[in-house]
Amino acid sequence: MATPMLRARQNSSVERQNGDSDLARHRRRAALRLLGAERAEEIFPVLLEEILALGFSRALVAEVDFESATVRPVASLNCPRPLQDYFRVSLWSDAPVLSALHEFTPATIAYNRNRKLYVHPLIYNNRRPCWEAERDHRSADCLAVLNQNHTRRLSLNEQVCQVCDMRSYAALVAVEVPARGMEREMMELRAVAELANRYLARLFKVEHYFNRMRDMETTIAQLNTVMQSMPDPVILTDAQHRVLLQNRAAARFFKLPEEVTEGLAHAVELNNLLFSAALSSMAVSDAESSRDLTLVDAIEGDEVLFEAVCAPTLTRDGVRVGMVTVMRDVTDLRRADEELRSNYDRLRTAEEVVRQDRDRLNLIVENVGDPIAVCDSNAKFVLLDPLARELFGAEEEDAVRTPEQMKNLARFEAYVTTFTYAFSHKESAPLRLFNPTLQTEVDYDARSGKIYDERGQVSYTVTVLRDFTALRKLEQLKMERRILEIEKFAATGRLAGTIAHEINNPMEAIKNSIYLMGSMVEPHGQPIYDILKKETERVARITRQMLGLYRHSEQVTNVDINSLVEDTLALFARQLERAGVRVENSLKPMPPILGSADQFRQILSNLIVNARDSMPDGGRLRIRTRHVSRPDSVHGTIRITIADTGTGIPPSSIATIFEPFYTTKGERGTGLGLWIVKGILENHSGKIRVRSKVGRGTVFRIELPIVR
Repeated sequence: MATPMLRARQNSSVERQNGDSDLARHRRRAALRLLGAERAEEIFPVLLEEILALGFSRALVAEVDFESATVRPVASLNCPRPLQDYFRVSLWSDAPVLSALHEFTPATIAYNRNRKLYVHPLIYNNRRPCWEAERDHRSADCLAVLNQNHTRRLSLNEQVCQVCDMRSYAALVAVEVPARGMEREMMELRAVAELANRYLARLFKVEHYFNRMRDMETTIAQLNTVMQSMPDPVILTDAQHRVLLQNRAAARFFKLPEEVTEGLAHAVELNNLLFSAALSSMAVSDAESSRDLTLVDAIEGDEVLFEAVCAPTLTRDGVRVGMVTVMRDVTDLRRADEELRSNYDRLRTAEEVVRQDRDRLNLIVENVGDPIAVCDSNAKFVLLDPLARELFGAEEEDAVRTPEQMKNLARFEAYVTTFTYAFSHKESAPLRLFNPTLQTEVDYDARSGKIYDERGQVSYTVTVLRDFTALRKLEQLKMERRILEIEKFAATGRLAGTIAHEINNPMEAIKNSIYLMGSMVEPHGQPIYDILKKETERVARITRQMLGLYRHSEQVTNVDINSLVEDTLALFARQLERAGVRVENSLKPMPPILGSADQFRQILSNLIVNARDSMPDGGRLRIRTRHVSRPDSVHGTIRITIADTGTGIPPSSIATIFEPFYTTKGERGTGLGLWIVKGILENHSGKIRVRSKVGRGTVFRIELPIVR
């Protein structure tokens, strides 16, 4: 049986059902609107509109700025300025509005006497951890899970995820509520706020991923720009050594260009094979490794030496996923290193040579037998050998010296100072010094030279003091011995002349007798008579030649050079034959010349004897005469060439063979033959030249002017 109360209850139930359906529709609409938001900034306006749609008059959202540690309003509807300023507080203050934020729990606070504010916290939370935490098995460290479970209070330093390094968000939703009533609207308000927080957390995480991806793309672009701008080849490979990325410098060696030739293709293929082999050998080590790698420049065709430095790319779990290889061109560096090593070796060799030369020089200086002094540009001693120390004392300026050494030092410094500032590079001058060993003054021949620095100034002077006392005595003894030999030679010549003169008189009688016997010789004895006559004339001719050598007649007449050559060869025929010397002569017709026949005969005799002595084992002697005419048919020269195949004359002796007393025959020679030859030729306005080669022979060429 129905009653008014029952009816009233029935109406109340119907109204409640209708109200619940309205709230459900409102929640679905709010969910759809929040789901349609694409950015986190769009959540707050939709949330405020939905709150006012529930019947509340005012609402605002205040966001926490973790950088400045403040809370400030970011969105509001129907909120006056004082209400907005009420939420501008510091995060560390004791403002009542922060209690809900610190406790992660909604709260109702008194704003005015007749007004209350419902404050609902919005903070990044989720029941499930992010994928980074699941991947690293660190769900307990995920900030979303920690905030969801309310395991820690809100802290500025703690609202950063330890797994993905994402900074959290935190905000407050403040709604003005009446003192009583609207319980269902309040429940719906909480539901809408929680729903908005879930959508906000999702969009905030998506934006975090988007920002990370954008930053990563920017970083990749920057790294790619850096890699492409590097002059060294850079190559990124995967675990199977396949090339994933390479810069332009690497493409020059490992990538085929658009225009491909056969040689270019072979070069690129060879480079790839060499690089793969090197990469395989270096992939064994998990650490950074390097090795030398020679590649072929596909464009230039030159070999290039690289130092390939490889480093593995690893995942978070330490699994190798590839290799990064940087190749530095060390061709020039290696060449420079090799050249430096070569120069270093040469320097060490040169240093060793200098050391040996220095030791050798010191040994020579100490044993040369003459005092040697080296001075600087100020005439101060730098180096003295033992003999020089006896004359001047030690090199040091403060050394103790005897009075005689002080006198020697004063004379020597004056000489060296004068020589240092002179224009000559070398100088030889007499210097009289006291010799402590002989206890007397000795005349020295001071021979000095200069050493210049890189600027051309005198750096050092070297002086050698040669004692001429013993040398002069030796030269005097040699001169006396030479004079004695000359006297012996002259006495022998006079004796030979006397004997030839005594023999010549009976030979003339014998010749006359043989001539008178010519008509009385029987025919069968004629051959014997001819031999007797011929040999007698030969003995008489030799006797006359011996007389001619001794008399040295200075009478000037017309001389037949060819006849003199034949007579001289006849005189030495037996000696040349016994020595095994074969004579070849070529005597051309020529006019007579004006001169001394005896002196010309002496020239030929000396040269022939010298040629014979230079061929102890035999040889060949060639004598050639020739007339060299002039265009005027009046003047001309006679050229006599005497060549042998003997031992020859050393080059160092060519310039001194015409000096007196110089001989290469030892005790058998006087050293006067060529000196006399040169003097006779100069008296006849003639010239003599010589050329020789050791072991091949010597050639003398004489030129005499024709005077009519």
